[in-house]
Amino acid sequence: MAAASQAKARWKRAMKLLSIFSFGFNSSKCKTMAKMTVARIKLLRNKRQTVVRQMRRDIALLLQSGQDATARIRVEHVIREQNIMAANEILELFCELVVARLTVISKRRECPADLKEGISSLIFAAPRCSDIPELLAIRDIFEKKYGKDFVSAATDLRPSCGVNRMLIDKLSVRPPSGEMKLKIMKEIAKEHQVEWDYSESETELLKPPEELLQGSNVFVSASSVSVKPKDVQQSQPNR
Repeated sequence: MAAASQAKARWKRAMKLLSIFSFGFNSSKCKTMAKMTVARIKLLRNKRQTVVRQMRRDIALLLQSGQDATARIRVEHVIREQNIMAANEILELFCELVVARLTVISKRRECPADLKEGISSLIFAAPRCSDIPELLAIRDIFEKKYGKDFVSAATDLRPSCGVNRMLIDKLSVRPPSGEMKLKIMKEIAKEHQVEWDYSESETELLKPPEELLQGSNVFVSASSVSVKPKDVQQSQPNR
């Protein structure tokens, strides 16, 4: 009985130390949310792939009918959807990494160096991927583990935050470059075997930015401008 009591006491102390060492980290919830994120990403990928295929087909028809101007607008949506799919693939890999390394995460107070990129990237993506709400739960879990400053550093992209650079690029709201738009349009034409003369779109998409209002880009002081006075006839008031 004494041996059993001592073993039970040691077990309780071990569990208490483990609880303190984990700093409130709920590994079970983290695992569940990460797996739910992966499942949702796979579901979204199937839907997006169908949408993108149709969008690319529509652009091919526009190119075939000579509606290049409309195709140049539509291709931005294709690029955006493809970027989101690429970003989701990165997030899926990081979720799987977190699940595989949960034991290490639980035992260490600070974020392990080899996991910082993955965890920071999931936190960064949370407010930017509204169609994956599980990421917000993951962010909250790691905020309790590592603190608000760690989370805000990743969210605000502070120096050395560790967020994956490709993920930042794929989730960027900047419009695609002319080079990228032309590249995708050429891919679509080749994919659907469309004989397309891209000279017009190449000229339009790759032309250098024009000066604002075609005006001078050199500042001239008003005091240095010569102004010739004009004859002004002053009307006399009627008396």
